[in-house]
Amino acid sequence: MVNTLSHFCAWATDQGVISKLVPRESKGMGTGLFLAPEQGPHDLSESSQGELLFVPYSLLLSRIRILQLECPPLQQTFEAIGPDNLTERLAIVLFLLFQRLILNHKECACRAASPTERSGKGEGSMINGVSYPGSLFDPYIATLPDICTPVTLDSEAARGYLAGTLLLDSVCAKRAKLESEFELLSGNMGVFEEWPVHPSLDNFIWADATFWSRVLSFGTQWAQDQNNQEHDHELVDDMHMVPFLDFANHAAEPNIRWQVDTDGLRVWAKESLLNDTGEAKQENHRMHGQEVYLSYGNKPNMELLFLYGFTLQDNPTQFLTLVMPMDEDDPYYMPKAHTLMRLGIPPRITVYLNNEGGPEDLVELGEGLWVTQDSQYLLWMYSLNEDDDLGALIEEPAAKVCVARETPGANDDQEQMEEVDLIDEDTIGRLLLTIQGTKIVSKELLHMTVPKLEIYPVLILRSLVLMAQRIEYYISRIMETGNKVQRAGDIDIVRAINYDADAASEHGSRGSLTPTKNIPTQLRVRNNNIGECLMPTLLEPDHENPITSRQLEVEVQVSSLISTMKNYRTEEMDLLVRIGDILGEAQTRCLEESDFIKEYLSMQSHQETLDS
Repeated sequence: MVNTLSHFCAWATDQGVISKLVPRESKGMGTGLFLAPEQGPHDLSESSQGELLFVPYSLLLSRIRILQLECPPLQQTFEAIGPDNLTERLAIVLFLLFQRLILNHKECACRAASPTERSGKGEGSMINGVSYPGSLFDPYIATLPDICTPVTLDSEAARGYLAGTLLLDSVCAKRAKLESEFELLSGNMGVFEEWPVHPSLDNFIWADATFWSRVLSFGTQWAQDQNNQEHDHELVDDMHMVPFLDFANHAAEPNIRWQVDTDGLRVWAKESLLNDTGEAKQENHRMHGQEVYLSYGNKPNMELLFLYGFTLQDNPTQFLTLVMPMDEDDPYYMPKAHTLMRLGIPPRITVYLNNEGGPEDLVELGEGLWVTQDSQYLLWMYSLNEDDDLGALIEEPAAKVCVARETPGANDDQEQMEEVDLIDEDTIGRLLLTIQGTKIVSKELLHMTVPKLEIYPVLILRSLVLMAQRIEYYISRIMETGNKVQRAGDIDIVRAINYDADAASEHGSRGSLTPTKNIPTQLRVRNNNIGECLMPTLLEPDHENPITSRQLEVEVQVSSLISTMKNYRTEEMDLLVRIGDILGEAQTRCLEESDFIKEYLSMQSHQETLDS
């Protein structure tokens, strides 16, 4: 990795990058960005007003920039997809995928070549007799890690170490979505047919995860900068990958900031870095360099691990998003479901353990516990029942249209005019929920109606009970899957992070789930026409397949990721328990402090006795 970074830095300088920062290994955080050893905060404050890095516009990797590059196979792929379907993300993902496959094919070919053949190889790659020249961005793409998030890890390993967690649900959903997209691209659309190296599903997942772990949204900055007249936002892409800057690690309190200018992107030191002028610190910075940090946003550890592959030990942002399905036995299931869909309220609840850095509409559910406004609306809807004067009706559409329909047996020019609803009867717009006669057609009406109900204190108690039941479900799920984590720990997961190409082809699929460690020695020869060099298989050392430094780097990455996932599982359990405790205390306070609730429950108990 050191040689790769040195090559990258030389390339960046040649391409016009101006930097007072250097990329190197950061303890426990992969590659990070550091002030050059000869630089210190005091030096920065006296020169260039704290400017640390300049990356020219030509190196900002976006869909527009990729479409400018000469690469016939990619151009054919983009034409097959079509301009309407070629999103910013998909263009960058396919570019990363193609260029990484070519790079890795060259690397595999170089390892197999004799020293004489190796010295004769140029910058391009020869595949099936066709030469593919190197890309401008090859030195950058070569620095991208092979394993970066739980999504890119072997699915069985992820299921083992994240068993029972909310994060595993997200990982599985993401992989399923990418599998469908890959099948569409490779099967129905056949966009990889002209590629010299055919990608596997794992390759595609790697490219997507790499994109999300490193992309910057320029549009976010433009929206905040009302005075920026230099860009036509309709013609400039939002999503960019920025070589050099994307080595910077995350911190809750960053010490650098970035800004997009007409000629490129600039990075500046924040006051916290410029004012770090203690003599002892200054000397240490000059000797070893000080790491600089970006903020990736106010994200909880679940999101940090999902997107970037790490967690923060003392993360100030703590919230969980829980899937909250409605009881299908609810007599008002259909009108409630249709109303929630119309209002755009998803069946999930986001729970915050502090309200700092969260959305402005947070609602306190208990002492030290907040939910989003939509989450509160969802709990209200779930808590209302047939005894609370609910109703449902079919609303006639506000407008109708006459369409011409052919009449059987009529002349060609004879038409029958028929009245047809603009909104079909089967759509969600027809079935409405009413609360005490009020049609719930907007969030505003829901917000105005429910708190005025006499039974509102009881709805709050029901909401707390529903939440507590869901938290109990997730806690029990983690506890019941503990044996799966133990079994995962007993398996040599690190040596099963990839799958052999030939073994995959024997099963009829490049995405076969046959672990490398079970593949016979005679099947361990790589197929250079399939992109299985992207994440190198870790083999036992022998004369034919010596372990490379890159494979050792992958093993370190996987070991670090597994350790982080194991720690996160414990952390999620602790968060769920804390939320459950707060909900229990909130229920107790409701029962003790509300005379209305006491009277209501007494009446309910009396009625149940009479009914029995």
